[in-house]
Amino acid sequence: MRIYVPTSIEVRDGKIMTIDFEVPLWLFIYYHFIGTVSLFLNLFTIALLVFKSESIDSFRYSLLVFQTVCTITDINFLFLMQPFPLFPLMSGYCVGFLAKYFDVWSHYLIALLVGMIVAQLESLAYCFVRKHQIIANITKRHLIPKNVNDASTMILPFFPIFGYMAFCNAGMKREDQMGYVRQHYPEYTAQFSSLQNFTIYEGNFWFFLVISLSFFGGIFCGCIYTFTTIDMFQMLRKSRRKISATNFRRHRSTVKSLLAQFAASSLLLIPSFCFSVVIMTGIERSQGIVHVILAVFSLRSSVNAVVLIATTPPFRKFVMRYIVKDNL
Repeated sequence: MRIYVPTSIEVRDGKIMTIDFEVPLWLFIYYHFIGTVSLFLNLFTIALLVFKSESIDSFRYSLLVFQTVCTITDINFLFLMQPFPLFPLMSGYCVGFLAKYFDVWSHYLIALLVGMIVAQLESLAYCFVRKHQIIANITKRHLIPKNVNDASTMILPFFPIFGYMAFCNAGMKREDQMGYVRQHYPEYTAQFSSLQNFTIYEGNFWFFLVISLSFFGGIFCGCIYTFTTIDMFQMLRKSRRKISATNFRRHRSTVKSLLAQFAASSLLLIPSFCFSVVIMTGIERSQGIVHVILAVFSLRSSVNAVVLIATTPPFRKFVMRYIVKDNL
């Protein structure tokens, strides 16, 4: 990997297109550093959920699913994939383990990431709904009918699969890419020819369908987080006399933890929203902007793991006990 590479600057339709076809060294190092930190934090959090969460009741399994999805997404994004965009062209390439050593096409890796992001959003939404129903069972208010709940749970795995398959249809065939480049971007033929594994998009129906569904899906999940949080606090306030002080504090602590995770999930929602805006508007000199978006997006799992540990009393006490021991 070369450290200094000239940047390609072209003017097309009155817009300045500044594109660097080389791996940005700072982002490459950043992927590995954040990936290592995130892997450690995620595995540590999973261990806490498995061995130190007896007091969280069955809700810990929902958290375990969410944390596992976060871990798998990070391993894929930061180690196996390692994407680098070529904006303002709707194109990019990957240099991660699967792309470099197994020549897995970048388009399939991006499609897999789309499916994983969908899974991460819906697994967090499921955590909110699951905790909401646990509290609703106490107050006997706003209970979801069992058949509706079971049906919803059964169809959840199909949304990430749909996201993956829809995005797979968004790209052109790999063997047609260089022909498309020669026809539409002849000035970049040499640069694309030097890339080992890249993908390029025309902006067809499937591409904009995935972008649109991702945008509205993020808003829908945000509404679920907001509604269930508000309703859970209201139900807890009304049921304070019906449950023991210990159970009340436990449920309230869990809701506050979910609320903190909702805030942490902004590192998933906001970068995804900004990425969609960049794609739809075609901002000039947007490659650097997208690099920053990817860097922020990479933080989401680490921040979420720290938030979960810090806002869950048994986890916080376990960590603090060892910190105190080490300082003595």
